[in-house]
Amino acid sequence: MGSRHIVVLTGAMVCMLSAPAIPQGSKDWIDIVDPKELRAIYSDKTFKGKGRDGSPFVAHYSADGRGIIIEGNKRTPQTWAIKGKDQVCQTDDRGTDCFTFQRHRKNRNEIIAQHVPRRWIFQVTVEDGIPEF
Repeated sequence: MGSRHIVVLTGAMVCMLSAPAIPQGSKDWIDIVDPKELRAIYSDKTFKGKGRDGSPFVAHYSADGRGIIIEGNKRTPQTWAIKGKDQVCQTDDRGTDCFTFQRHRKNRNEIIAQHVPRRWIFQVTVEDGIPEF
């Protein structure tokens, strides 16, 4: 089995084991199905969370569709765009990934992003403002 397959399988196992920690289907989480709300989540915002492998990341997204994700010492430029009424797609040198979102009912800056179609999920805290990039 190639190293790429091992990495993918390891990532899948981490996602499967960590998924129950995010309470999907709970009444505390509300689906975001409004393109205006999705745009507001990404426009001049900073995301802080943990990746599929559990390592921390910070991502900054500007209102003009540019972004950058910082994982350790690696900085990856991205672009983002709304797709339909309920998805945001992020594109970088690795390809394009699209996500649907849920917002916490009380803590509105807590967001769950779910990858389409593979269905891995992660939770981020969204903060106002971005640095220059």
